[in-house]
Amino acid sequence: MGERAFVCFRYCLIAGAILLGISGAIVSVFAGYFIYQLHEYAPVTPDNVCGSSATLLAMGVITCGIGWFIWQFLNFSNRGQVIIFAIALSIIALVETGVGIWALVRHEQVEILPSAQHDEIFALAITDEKSTWDHMQSTLHCCGIDGPSDYRGMDAIPWSCCNTTSLENDNGTEGVCTTIYKRGCQHVVLNRTKSILLHVFLLTLCSVLLQVSFIACTTCYARIYKDKMDRRKASEIAKRLSLQEPDTKNVLLTHRSKYLHNSDKS
Repeated sequence: MGERAFVCFRYCLIAGAILLGISGAIVSVFAGYFIYQLHEYAPVTPDNVCGSSATLLAMGVITCGIGWFIWQFLNFSNRGQVIIFAIALSIIALVETGVGIWALVRHEQVEILPSAQHDEIFALAITDEKSTWDHMQSTLHCCGIDGPSDYRGMDAIPWSCCNTTSLENDNGTEGVCTTIYKRGCQHVVLNRTKSILLHVFLLTLCSVLLQVSFIACTTCYARIYKDKMDRRKASEIAKRLSLQEPDTKNVLLTHRSKYLHNSDKS
């Protein structure tokens, strides 16, 4: 039974190493995508929201590398190497746990932009960052920072604020915008940012659970391997004793005869 458990855990470690590498690659891809999403609408995205995603990206790359190293170089018969890799993975799991908590706390701290920055942001919306704002407004179905009223004093509201779906259904008003998006882009981006941070937390949770499972499997493997080595040593000692038993009997008989002879003399 012990030998079967040893072989079973050995194959579990090999499968776990493959899963670790795959999970590290998946975490890296998703973390990179989250960073892209947070930077896509940077004009109204809150500050300091990319840190957790960037750290998770780094941890994903490291986890992928560790999975590859385990697959290529780990000698599963070397208990010391197994323990070293388990410790390294435990450190990564702790860091990712901190990343998940960080993302969750930042999710609760996200707030709307200060009104003092609105004029500065909107000045760029109609000059240097106009293409970015047009893309944001047409994609997220929003207009301005807080709504179409932000464009008051302008010659016209940009076409990206127009609801083109209603325009397609009304053939009689071709070339004329009849419906403008009422909601501002700030609230849409804030909700989107909170959603991304929540996804970062969930991704981190899944990664940590997989790593904890691998660490638990590694710990059981190390214990079973130690028990196997102890049994092997005990078996070798027993064999040596069985080989030395006749000599031991002769020595005991010699000592016994000498003791009896001395007793008769006395």
